[in-house]
Amino acid sequence: MAMPPDGDGTLWQREYQAGDLGAMRSADRRGGTYRRYFPAPLGESMHPYVSAAAMIAVSDVAIAVARIGQRLRERPMPILYATLLRSESISSSWVEGLRETPRNVMVAQLQDRDPGLEGYQFERLGTAHTILGNLDSVRRGVRSLRAPWTHESIHEIHRTIAPHVHDGAYRGVDVQIGGTSKVTASYVAPPPGRVTPLMADLLDYANESGDNPLVKAAILHAQFETVHPYEDGNGRTGRVLVHGYLARAGLLDEGVLPLSVVLRRDPDEYVRQLTAFRHGDPAARGDAVSGFVTYFAEALARSCEEAESVIAAAADVEADWAQRTARFRSDSRVHAAVRVLVEQPVVTARYLETALTTSKVTARKVVDSLVQVGILEPSGGRFRRAEVYQASALLRMMDRLIPGVQPTPLPRMVR
Repeated sequence: MAMPPDGDGTLWQREYQAGDLGAMRSADRRGGTYRRYFPAPLGESMHPYVSAAAMIAVSDVAIAVARIGQRLRERPMPILYATLLRSESISSSWVEGLRETPRNVMVAQLQDRDPGLEGYQFERLGTAHTILGNLDSVRRGVRSLRAPWTHESIHEIHRTIAPHVHDGAYRGVDVQIGGTSKVTASYVAPPPGRVTPLMADLLDYANESGDNPLVKAAILHAQFETVHPYEDGNGRTGRVLVHGYLARAGLLDEGVLPLSVVLRRDPDEYVRQLTAFRHGDPAARGDAVSGFVTYFAEALARSCEEAESVIAAAADVEADWAQRTARFRSDSRVHAAVRVLVEQPVVTARYLETALTTSKVTARKVVDSLVQVGILEPSGGRFRRAEVYQASALLRMMDRLIPGVQPTPLPRMVR
């Protein structure tokens, strides 16, 4: 197991960085000392470090999580699952400063699925394509992390999120958060030589500890962010691990909680709580662990409240669409197209032609029918001349979960 270096017992160690005469900031040119963190290993159980008050918070939220899990199992709704997955992925990216609207993310996904889309309207979607990687990683993580965790399973999640920096291994360089050097950084992670042992310890805890599942999810996330095992993409990867572990524990196996939606509302507090977890004095470990477990439980509680709202909204959309399409014969391609919209709420007639394996004429008629009943409408803004159509009810559900995004207005039924 990885252990902190010999010294005065603190997990924070003073190190020195030489000055860089070519640096822009005077502090970097001067150089100086900085503090580097050497996380303590998790061990077999962290329960001794969790206070009674923190466990009460965990017990309270466990009831809410179990209720959401049961509702998702009893009535699986494709609209609900897809909306929770996409909203969580987009919000997790927003936490890291990768900001794009749900509609543009779905246009980027359409662009991947319909290579014929061309024109200036479809340029400048780089951030949206990056967020798609996070969406794919959440989907894969919920599925793959049900099995025992391995180094490779963690690498696979990170590879999907940050292919530009992933090289099949943990980082081989120093990383820091903030600042232009270690001297001005807000956090300097453990050196690369410590990463693999620390991650092996984290995997042992994930696979073997009998701690409460919600306590484990909290500690796994905080420890992963503290180790910071990759050059980039640590935050998004760490939040995927939470969803993967909740699925593995059997708490949520038909969806994900909108955790990042909640964290996104106060990212400064999220950072403060992760910082507080990085205690210096080993004797303060109980307070540090209990503090983060309590914060995490409260975030999960708010996530459950958000999930309840999304469940209700998804049921409303499902019922509304059923009523709007009731006029069509049961074998009409319109019904199949509605199922396609759940996964791809922004479409073209050409994409539906392929997705439905039908003719160009039929695909066009399906689009016209869905526009007529108010399920689809032409996309506005930069895509208004691109023959792109959107299911605004689904986009609106996602918009409402992303702070700062104006909810998409609903279309009217064509009379």
